[in-house]
Amino acid sequence: MVRHALAFSLALGLFVAPAQSSAQKRPLQPSDYKSWEGLANPEISRDGRWLSYNILPVDGDGRLTIKNNDAPTTYSTPNGSLADFSDDSKWCAYLISPPKVVADRLREEKKPIETKLGIRNLESGEEQIIDSVQRFAFIKGGRYLIAHKFRGADRKEGGSDLTVLDLREADSLTLGNVTAVEVNDTGTMLAATVQSDTGKGVQVLDLASSRLRTLQWGKDDVYALNWADRADAVAFLVGKDDEKKEGDLNQIVVAAGLRDAKPRLAVFDPTKVAGFPKDKRIAEFGGAALNDDGTAVAFGIQNWADKRKPDQKPQDKPGVEIWNSKDLRVLPEQRVALTRDRQRTALCVWHLRDNAFRQISDGDVQSAMPLGNYDRAVLLDPKPYLSAVTTGWVYRDVYIVDTTTGDKTKVIEKTHWAPVASRKGNYLAYYDRRHWWLYDVKKGVRTNPTSALKTDFENPEDDLTTPEKAPAAPPVWMSNDEGVLFTDRYDAFLVRPQSGVVTKLTDGRKDRVRFRFIDPLAEEEGPSALKPMYFSAFDEREKGQGFYATDATGKGKMLIFGDKRVVGLSQARDTDRVMFVMGSFEESPNVFITNTAFSAVKPVTRTNPQQKDFAWGKAELVQFKSRWGKELQGTLIYPADYVKGRRYPMVTYIYERLSDDLHSYVRPVDYSAYNEQILSQNGYFVFKPDIAYRGNTPGQNAVDCLEPAVQAVLAKNVGVDPDKLGLMGHSWGGYQTAYVTTVSKMFKAGVAGAPLTELTSMYNTHYWNAGVTNQVLLETGQGRLAVPFWEQPKTYLENSPVWQAHKLKAPLLLAAGDNDGAVDYRQSIALYNTLRRMGKECVLLIYAGENHNFTKRPNQRDYARRLRHFFDVYLKGAKPEPWVSEGVPLLRQGE
Repeated sequence: MVRHALAFSLALGLFVAPAQSSAQKRPLQPSDYKSWEGLANPEISRDGRWLSYNILPVDGDGRLTIKNNDAPTTYSTPNGSLADFSDDSKWCAYLISPPKVVADRLREEKKPIETKLGIRNLESGEEQIIDSVQRFAFIKGGRYLIAHKFRGADRKEGGSDLTVLDLREADSLTLGNVTAVEVNDTGTMLAATVQSDTGKGVQVLDLASSRLRTLQWGKDDVYALNWADRADAVAFLVGKDDEKKEGDLNQIVVAAGLRDAKPRLAVFDPTKVAGFPKDKRIAEFGGAALNDDGTAVAFGIQNWADKRKPDQKPQDKPGVEIWNSKDLRVLPEQRVALTRDRQRTALCVWHLRDNAFRQISDGDVQSAMPLGNYDRAVLLDPKPYLSAVTTGWVYRDVYIVDTTTGDKTKVIEKTHWAPVASRKGNYLAYYDRRHWWLYDVKKGVRTNPTSALKTDFENPEDDLTTPEKAPAAPPVWMSNDEGVLFTDRYDAFLVRPQSGVVTKLTDGRKDRVRFRFIDPLAEEEGPSALKPMYFSAFDEREKGQGFYATDATGKGKMLIFGDKRVVGLSQARDTDRVMFVMGSFEESPNVFITNTAFSAVKPVTRTNPQQKDFAWGKAELVQFKSRWGKELQGTLIYPADYVKGRRYPMVTYIYERLSDDLHSYVRPVDYSAYNEQILSQNGYFVFKPDIAYRGNTPGQNAVDCLEPAVQAVLAKNVGVDPDKLGLMGHSWGGYQTAYVTTVSKMFKAGVAGAPLTELTSMYNTHYWNAGVTNQVLLETGQGRLAVPFWEQPKTYLENSPVWQAHKLKAPLLLAAGDNDGAVDYRQSIALYNTLRRMGKECVLLIYAGENHNFTKRPNQRDYARRLRHFFDVYLKGAKPEPWVSEGVPLLRQGE
């Protein structure tokens, strides 16, 4: 494979200010940070002439920009978001939020925050503003736009106005009291559920004729609108209240022939359908999904429980939870999933032609999905393998169910990996024994099309202690089931299910370039093998990135490739123009446009032009090997004021594998504690090495990767002071930091955010945010310990920072939120108390009300400031503030 250099150096020369040496410029000061901005949400119009994007400041109000790619015309809207272009590329619509200070005040006053709708005429530039709009959508074709208004704080229930704007005729029509709206696939009709003081119903509006007809009206509830993709048919639920039961007794209504003088209504009444379980009901949250031609409906049923009669006053009820060791899921997990469990349904299919009804799944632990036109369904059944003794590795059997007869065929036994159905439902792709297999749903035949290839499809970098490694990438099905893409570590293969022919589309292995499929058109029906197929290209060794295009025969070329971060390829649907985003550590990301041949690349945005006035560091790769010989890499970021021959402190940030971020641009965000740009601006080297794992010694693995990594940096002789090395990390990186600083003499200071510190106690608690036990996390998840603590207690002790704390030489800063639902903040307290008892230097910061990642801006800024001061004290010799040197009495805290 020939690597193409970036094809737009001339264009960039016109765009980027001439480089100056960092010695001629000053580093950033905190007052400069606020001038930095981020680029977000770029979108290109169908004709390729217009681009929309958001510019987000470090803190404060952002703006939406709409720019003509071929002219200087630019429109800007403060606080605009969620921009969308009409299909005819004549209009752009977006929501407008109130200014941040207003929104913050409304939140404090617990008042609703309402958005407005902006509609921009792209030719004239005229902007129309509609107040109090909660959501909007262009209808296919671009002529119509719907705007659904807020209900109003004074109304507790009911609908609100839905305005349908005819943009071509400058006319509008308003439907009142709308609670939900759905537009059909062709964009010719919309259906709305309506709720007013006089009743509830379903109305359908024919957009061409403006004819509004009512399909349902009365006192019964209406829910779950759903159109057939290829028929003038809409389904919805009608629910009758039962004062003795929880939830409505719902019926399914399918209205077809909506262009006829009188629509045809078909009703599924569960009280009149043979075989419908008497203790079940159709659930409104399960919906009523029509198949493509409107001849079948998939829906969910659940137990219809009696309403509970309170026989005790709340204060007289015992506050008890019953935890039994035979529970298949622990109570905290059930509590987190309580709403989801209450809405769990059994999949059913109703065929309208013969009024046949079939229940597919059990509504308990099985899951199911209809295939194709709903004549078959795939069923996943974990029942044979369920046990209260679990490590998080789940098996299930896979069945194909005939939804008309109910016949069930087992197609995969005891698999962990869920199959991926083709878009038309004719095939299943599933992963087994490091290869991809295909199952023909209609013929009942399985094949292994990748068996003859001289490769396998597992992810070799997966180092979790699980029974099998994960696949390198999920399969991608093409439109009309014409093909499926399977990807190994580097390359993509197109498999034709009907013939079994396999075509290699890329050739990345010899250069260690990783190709991954991307769909720049985001086609609803899926990508087509009849059109060019696009891939991102990533060089694992040098971290270069680009885009590659090929046809179905494997004849392809590299469109663009270089030492940049090149992402976000999107194609204008109606013209030969594409958009992408490119940047690097030294270059702020910008949007570029070109043709599909990438022969005329030009920039269309210019973010952070002020950067040219400041010193800026650089990022480069460092190669090293772990102590067991694993080839690894790290990203070394230089100080912004770097001068060759001068010595600098270095802070290493660790998590797992980080070197792939070499070309990521980092804004100086003052409330981001681990922000490497601010550290660089403050005169630090910053190092981000890869950490790999083997066996079940995660702490020692970190040491055996990290020490050789830092030694490789020192060997470069670029000015890193070996006596001024710091280490930091959060969560799993916090654990690694806490462990490494206890057993390694290399580091002079450490900062560990939300760290695990004692693995046996951690093992026996919960990941409260999800409710699951940490046994799952530590055995087969990130902990990589493989076995429970009683089988190898020494392993748990030797990899626990608390049990190695007596070896600590460096001062340690710990930080945790007292509402942390991932790593209990008592883990930090355990290490703090241990170190305090030992007379070692340690400071613990506990932030009130914070979860695993701090979200309150004052707390974020406080932690970031203290982290930097801590390193300045121990790596630069700064005068310590009292909280570092001696502590602050509670009476004085908060002053």
